[in-house]
Order: sequence, then C-alpha cells, then structure tokens
Amino acid sequence: MRSIAWVLACAGLVTSAVTNAETMRMLDAQRIHLRDLVPEATGTLAALDLGAAPAPGGSRLFSRDDLRTAIIVAHEDVGDLVIPNGIRVVRSTRKISEHELDVLVRPALTAVLPEGAMLTTLHLPKSILAVPDIATGQVHMSRLPKHAGLTRTTAVVELVAAGNLITRLPVTMDLQLDERASRYMLDRGATLSLVIDTGATRVSATATLMAPADVGDVVSCQVTRTRKVLRAKVISRSEASVVLP
Repeated sequence: MRSIAWVLACAGLVTSAVTNAETMRMLDAQRIHLRDLVPEATGTLAALDLGAAPAPGGSRLFSRDDLRTAIIVAHEDVGDLVIPNGIRVVRSTRKISEHELDVLVRPALTAVLPEGAMLTTLHLPKSILAVPDIATGQVHMSRLPKHAGLTRTTAVVELVAAGNLITRLPVTMDLQLDERASRYMLDRGATLSLVIDTGATRVSATATLMAPADVGDVVSCQVTRTRKVLRAKVISRSEASVVLP
C-alpha cells in the first residue's frame, strides 16, 4: 500500500509540475499582442494589445487569469481558446560588439559635427545587449570649446527600433578641431526672426543678436522695431525662440 501511495504521490507531483510550467515566447516587437502568446487566437482577439514589450533581455509573465481578464475587459469572447497556465514573454536580444557599435554610431556622430571638427578616436563599450533591428536616432552632443586643437568630449546616441527609443548610449570621443571650429555659426549683430509661441498664437519680429551664438545657445536679442531686449534660444541660422519667464 505504501508503494502505491508513493507512486500516486509522485504522479501528483509530476502533474503539478506540468500544470505550473511556464510556456515561453520569444518576442521581437515593441508591443505584445495576444497572438504572440496564443498563436491559435484569430481575428480581433489575436490583435488584442497587452501592453509594451519588456526591455531587451527582460521578460514578462502572463497568467491564464491575466489573459482572460484582458480579453473580458476588451469585450472579447474567450470561447474555446486554450490558454496555457502561464506564459513568459522574453524580448529577443543580440550582443553587439564594439566593432559593430562603431560601424553603427560613427556615421551618426560624424554627421552632427560642426565644420572644422574631425573625429579621431571613438571610445565605446566592449559590447551591449540590444534588440536585433537596432538603429541610431538623435545624437545629443556636449558643447565644443571655441579653440583649435585636440579635445575630448561626450555625446549621447539614441538607439531605436521601429522608430521607438530602446536605450541611450553615452560615448566619449576625441576630436581634432581647426580654426573653423572656433567660429560661431552666427556673429554678433546677425539678423534673425524672433518668435514667441503663446498657445495657439505665434508672434514673430525681426531682431539682432547681441552676442555671437551657435544653434542651441540662449542669448540676448534686440527687437529691431521696439529696441526691447529679450532672451531667446537659437533654433536655426535664421530663427530664435523667445524664452518665456
């Protein structure tokens, strides 16, 4: 009898282990849909959005109750759809080597360098984990010194996939600057359009710079007609936006 009880107990443990086992799904997308977890789902039920995908290398666990609740809240019918007890979604990743990173980000960094600045050395991590279809987005650079010579600076490169931000990669780089890099984009006295955005209204006026400036600088500008001095952020060679107090 003890032997039979032992066998039955073991069978119960096996059954329990199978019942509680997680089904794993690999995902290479920004959003999770029911079809990613339960391939048998069809129609509008398959397209049910279950939220954002986990970060690269991360995972998210859905219980059967989680999915049934999401289906009911979406006013869908579970019907005879078989939903596993637990489904763990794992975000697909790949290891990007230092060389691959260089090939990926160097063109983006070079494109935003001012005239007279040449990238000599790029310091990157040995590797990073990222999604397979990673690409570069915006680049944010520190201000460069206004003198010729070798300088070290930093930048932040946005890494994106399908237009969505995945991570921000800080990089250090050595630049060789010549005399052209020491010049400001706009000289003192340059004329530009000064704009003020107040909700749905945009007002513009002609103004002159009271100090040399580059795009992104906040400087004093004098309105030509009224002679009033306002602080404004230079947004292009021809336009600046008033900084409201």
